[in-house]
Amino acid sequence: MRTRALAVAVVLAGFGLAAPRAFAQVQAYTNEPVELFAGPSGDYPVVSELGPGVPVTVMGCVSDYSWCDVALPDLRGWVYAAYLSYPYQGGYVPLEDYGPSIGLPVVTFALGAYWGSFYRDRPWYGDRDRWAHRRQPGYGGRPYGGPPPMHGEPPRGAERRAMPEAGGSPPPMHGEPPRGAERRAMPEAGGSPPPMHGEPPRGADRRAMPDAGGSPPGMRTLILKPDMDTREHDEP
Repeated sequence: MRTRALAVAVVLAGFGLAAPRAFAQVQAYTNEPVELFAGPSGDYPVVSELGPGVPVTVMGCVSDYSWCDVALPDLRGWVYAAYLSYPYQGGYVPLEDYGPSIGLPVVTFALGAYWGSFYRDRPWYGDRDRWAHRRQPGYGGRPYGGPPPMHGEPPRGAERRAMPEAGGSPPPMHGEPPRGAERRAMPEAGGSPPPMHGEPPRGADRRAMPDAGGSPPGMRTLILKPDMDTREHDEP
């Protein structure tokens, strides 16, 4: 008798250890209008369309948590995980990013068994053999149109600069020196450029450039005359 009781206790303990994984389904909500597909890809037939804020029971997700198997009254199918939000630590987070933290079970998709259990009354159920023998869409393929903005992102505070309007200049980059009065303005069109830093001042002692065709000041010229010695003269 004690042996039988011990055996029953061991069996119950085994069920107890398996229970958390077997019953780890969670309640989530659609965060905008979504389509419920007959498999973990947007290439499978559409089962139904769901509006935003619809509660669903998440039965599990594929290994990369990109698609989740969900259940509703009289409905069963797959939703792209970014379209599902889960209440977590006082906010709502996307299952695509928080599936492992929440502890959602990882499930695999077997088309024959899944369709046989939930889609026998669907018009495309008769094509299950065609779907079963074709190359099944890979997990993680996004539904057409791409995922929505991720809910649960950190709040975007005032320190985040707004994007410039069309045709405007981008905002200054962080760390750029302030543009103070010491910054010289650009010269007007047709004007002379401002003096360069470190250039000597332009005072009266600066000699003017000679006229075109004249000799530079201070230069000595050799004057050659026939039948005369070469002499060196200072040019007046």
